[in-house]
Amino acid sequence: MVTKEEVENVVKGVIDERFIRSIEVDEKGNVTVTLAKEVPNIDSVLIKLHSEIGKLEGVGLITINRERETKETGEKVELTKDLVLEKLKEVVDPEVGVDVVNLGLIYELEIRPDNTVYVKMTMTTPGCPLTMWILRAVEDKILEIPGVKDAEIELTFDPPWTPDRISPEYKKRLGLY
Repeated sequence: MVTKEEVENVVKGVIDERFIRSIEVDEKGNVTVTLAKEVPNIDSVLIKLHSEIGKLEGVGLITINRERETKETGEKVELTKDLVLEKLKEVVDPEVGVDVVNLGLIYELEIRPDNTVYVKMTMTTPGCPLTMWILRAVEDKILEIPGVKDAEIELTFDPPWTPDRISPEYKKRLGLY
């Protein structure tokens, strides 16, 4: 089984120690790494960390988190599904040029009583090279909304995405009508 020391050595080989907040390895070999919010080049760091940790023998599930700042803005914003969906329209799939809402990638959205926002979503294909980037962008946009406590993003491929999920407006724009 993988040890915490082995994981620490790999993580420190990828990123400067000052950006590492915690490293945990459970009895099943599942690894959780928490990084500072201000990690430079976060996308390449996430990919490299996942790849390098995955090479260790005995590693189970790999979870890489970033620490969050909890901001109390003092303003009262009523969290609604419409508000969250409007914010998620700022996340555009760079390969397709359409936001995740109009592309039909959001399957489920729930605002929990503690103001945690839960999103179940998919990608256009299971092998999408931008999966990590899009998931992180969705999480970041949700956390920008005042009053949101946390964001939970679940990735699913059941049911698989099809172009039928694209909004009617964007079907017209893309020439699918």
